[in-house]
Amino acid sequence: MQGDSREDFTPCRPTRGVCCFERRCADSALQSWYVDSFPGFIDDCGRLILDEAGNSGIEGLILSGSFAACEGSVVMFGGDPVFLSDIDMLLVASSPESHAELYRRRAVIGKACEELLPGARFEGSIDIGVMAAEELARMSSSPGVFDMREKGLLLNGSDEIFDRFPSFSADEIGAAEAGRLLENRMAAFLGERPGTDRPEGVALFRFLYGVSRVYTDIITASLCAERMYLPGYAARAEFISTSADAAKVRERLGRSLITDTVKWTDFKVDPDAGKVWKDESSALNIWLEAAGDLLALRDRISWDEDVPSESRRGYRDILRSWRNIADEAGIAGRLRLFSSALVSGLDPGEHIREESVRLVRQVAEKGTECVAAGAPGGYPHGRTSWEQAAAETSSAWRRLVSGRDSDTVE
Repeated sequence: MQGDSREDFTPCRPTRGVCCFERRCADSALQSWYVDSFPGFIDDCGRLILDEAGNSGIEGLILSGSFAACEGSVVMFGGDPVFLSDIDMLLVASSPESHAELYRRRAVIGKACEELLPGARFEGSIDIGVMAAEELARMSSSPGVFDMREKGLLLNGSDEIFDRFPSFSADEIGAAEAGRLLENRMAAFLGERPGTDRPEGVALFRFLYGVSRVYTDIITASLCAERMYLPGYAARAEFISTSADAAKVRERLGRSLITDTVKWTDFKVDPDAGKVWKDESSALNIWLEAAGDLLALRDRISWDEDVPSESRRGYRDILRSWRNIADEAGIAGRLRLFSSALVSGLDPGEHIREESVRLVRQVAEKGTECVAAGAPGGYPHGRTSWEQAAAETSSAWRRLVSGRDSDTVE
């Protein structure tokens, strides 16, 4: 079963906060839905977020990610939209106190936004990031920050807020960010292993979209490692496959992987299952191949020398980063977590990424019919089956990133 094909957004207007949401779609019903419903939905989300947050504690609200870049992915089923891409928004709080309160409620507010569009299905959620205004200048030199600064759409606040973002050029995004990007994708992809070899309907699109994100991240990481990042999924795929400047990247990836990355990028920006799913396709084999491609590229990229020495944190900062997670454990669990954190020097996100690499390597070498040793400190899993370890690790990653693990939000 396939959803209705769609094409990219028309180019966004350069004015901050103004975007043309009109679609060029093969299906007239989908095109009409975008013209008639999507802009109003984004406006409604902005108003709800600001009402929930209280304007006095807010300095800005920015639409970022694939929808701001005019490459968000949606398909229609039964006349209703199914969002494959996340809708990413950044809420800038005016003080650390406002940040703490909004950060705690970010998942509830995101879920409330989704309920503004009855009939829609959100396979990709509305993710609300929260930062204090004083933190903006300290954001990393990453693809996400670069794209937000250059393409983010201001839904509330002054354009001046973009001047607070760190100033860096695309060629300053290096191998360290490439490595982190691949490890982040591993953590998410562990939870996207299909339960059946032949998913159908929306489940098929959800699976295929997860695979497409692996290959678009492979392109992005490859360009970052060579300090050649440029924004836009389609633009990166075209550059990496045709530009003379990308010859070194093509040599690293090889012709077969280049073909796969272009094919999956095409699906991501225009999700027609027929482009990547055939009668003989096996979802489990596709997942394993994608996981192996992630791991192979990650192992070929050396990024340690790309991490500035001043980024190393002290023990106090490490322990503070684990506080919320440790609070949910008993006394013995806290001791294990803090001891492990002090030895490793990793914050929770780094810890999960490291564990994700280990689990992906294990499945690539031994398959899923094996036992996974407990993670250091017992977080995010103890000694258990590989399948359970992968599920718990990916679940912990989703909670850490978005504040929610499923459709159930407390």
